[in-house]
Amino acid sequence: MREFYNKYIHPEVIDTTDQAIWNHLAAGDVLDVFQFSTGVGLAIAKRLKPQDPMEMTAANAMMRLMSEKGKESQQDRYYRIQHSGIKVFDDEMKAQHLPQELIDKMHKHCDKYYGCCPIQEQMMEILMDVAHFTLGEANTARKIVAKKQMAKIPQLREQVFSKFDNEKSAEYFWEIAVAPQLGYAFSLNHSLPYSFVAIQMIYLVIHFNPIYWDTACLIVNSGSLEDNSEEEVVDIYAPEGDDLANGVTFEDLPDRSGKIRKTAATDYGKIAKAIGDIQKAGIEVGLPDINKSKFGFAPDIENNKILFGLKGMLNVGDELVNTIIANRPYSNPKEFLYRIKPGKQAMISLIKGGAFDNMMDRKELMVWYIWETCDKKKRITLQNMGGLMKYDLLPEENENQVMARRIYEFNRYLKAICKTTKNNGLYQLDERAINFLVEIGEDNNIQFDGTNYYLNENIWDNIYQKWMDIFRAWIANNKDEILNNLNMKIFKDDWDKYASKNNLSAWEMEVLCYYYHTHELNNINNNKYGFVDFFKLPEEPIIDRSFTKGNHTIHIYKLFKICGTCIAKNKTKSTVTILTTTGPVEVKFRKEYFSLFDKQISERGADGTKHIVEKSWFNRGNMIVVSGIRNGDNFMSKKYASSGGHQLYKIDEILPNGDLILKDARYQGGIEEDV
Repeated sequence: MREFYNKYIHPEVIDTTDQAIWNHLAAGDVLDVFQFSTGVGLAIAKRLKPQDPMEMTAANAMMRLMSEKGKESQQDRYYRIQHSGIKVFDDEMKAQHLPQELIDKMHKHCDKYYGCCPIQEQMMEILMDVAHFTLGEANTARKIVAKKQMAKIPQLREQVFSKFDNEKSAEYFWEIAVAPQLGYAFSLNHSLPYSFVAIQMIYLVIHFNPIYWDTACLIVNSGSLEDNSEEEVVDIYAPEGDDLANGVTFEDLPDRSGKIRKTAATDYGKIAKAIGDIQKAGIEVGLPDINKSKFGFAPDIENNKILFGLKGMLNVGDELVNTIIANRPYSNPKEFLYRIKPGKQAMISLIKGGAFDNMMDRKELMVWYIWETCDKKKRITLQNMGGLMKYDLLPEENENQVMARRIYEFNRYLKAICKTTKNNGLYQLDERAINFLVEIGEDNNIQFDGTNYYLNENIWDNIYQKWMDIFRAWIANNKDEILNNLNMKIFKDDWDKYASKNNLSAWEMEVLCYYYHTHELNNINNNKYGFVDFFKLPEEPIIDRSFTKGNHTIHIYKLFKICGTCIAKNKTKSTVTILTTTGPVEVKFRKEYFSLFDKQISERGADGTKHIVEKSWFNRGNMIVVSGIRNGDNFMSKKYASSGGHQLYKIDEILPNGDLILKDARYQGGIEEDV
């Protein structure tokens, strides 16, 4: 590694006169350039267009300087003098009637930064040269700036002014050489190394295939190198269904006194945001490939894209990934299934994520796999009566068939409710059982011991079997049709459970956290609903109107609506990151409002068990509409009493014509739970 560094990217060997470096910096087309990847950094680079390391150092320092409201910013000053010529700086000082000696010294220290003083060491030098500070005094001034010791600024100002005979000269010197750094300023030993780190990044992109650098950025930004897993011991009977769907695994303790619940080591929300950002930069992230994908993201040089890593897929654990890689290659999904024997959730994720797209159409493969693995029946007998009843496949074409079904259900009731613990061959009857026997004319078989009513098991079985002959005959005459109908119902149940959202984009968001195909919201009626592109909004909120209350001016801002798919949420910050059709946006809510819509709502059934009736609106994959304002890089959820409508909607369905089915309120009456 050190040999590579010294040979290719050591500051002494990089040709900083290569114009390509500065063109890329100004264009902002290299991902995550150190200190120049944020909105401010990108804007500075595009505006100032540094052409050498020292100008880049100035830009690095310039972006941190503060300006008083209403005054020209240091960035604007730098740009103005840079493009108008240093004579503008000279004319400015002469217009202030500064002594020539002071003008010469200001040129000496500030010309290389176009009339600005952005560097701590530069301020020290000019204080010693112009204001005759000692080295110690100049260093004390530097510390006030570096450590933001705001309380000491008046004393520093008084000390500077005491060194001048002319107050106007002192004022000018203070405003140019000291004041811009009072909020915060960089030292040269920060700005210059930072600049070279950025130059090294751009150099790598220029001299090697950029897909390597893009992949490295995605790996870091998605947290793929981090282990975020957590383990806890839970009750052995704790439910697993919802957890399994979110990548949580369970392992029984040896003595079965409990089980280990392990959260996914993959931060899917972080992956989603990182991919959204990288797609917005125009870089393709390809689908996982069962024969090519590695553990994490990897460059696909042949196709000039980033290949999705298997570890990043929902429900695909480390052990399975290692097994997949170790047993390659695979010629078709069937071979893979029977050789690797993945769990059902994992195989479903691999299919939904497109890992077999190079072998078979994705939807056809899903149909094949679910048909292959669902609990199909090989033959039909009375043992399948429960399933036939569940799927409403029993005939009711005549009174005998209707009664035969009732007899079957009553038989189940007797075995479940009326079976005695004495094992005496009798059913102990309750009122419901007695009433039914009376209704069907079998009350003569009821026995009474003076306290309880009974039914002999053998006598009842003879009655039951005669009625079941009706279904035996029906099955014998229609067995192939019945078997096919039952298996189709069983298949449909599994399809609805695992693949209900029958579109590739929804599947991709579910298991990969990004859309490889078209965004689900790409073809909705934006104009009808008034949705806007967040990235085309001004960074500062637009004032719609204002009014005065006491001594304060209250601004009413113009509200906008955006929509997107939830890809991540932060409970601490009360934020939700949504993926819009043009890129990821972080939406900020009030804490109480966020909590209201993030709760999971349950109800207790007749058996006392809690059943989830509505999950958090902010779960990954849910689509929402938010009203509010843009503030910098964030969207602030907001609504006024006079604005009408709601602050938040959940998109329940997208109709073929682009219209939306929207929900504006939570389910009422259930048990609210934090999740």
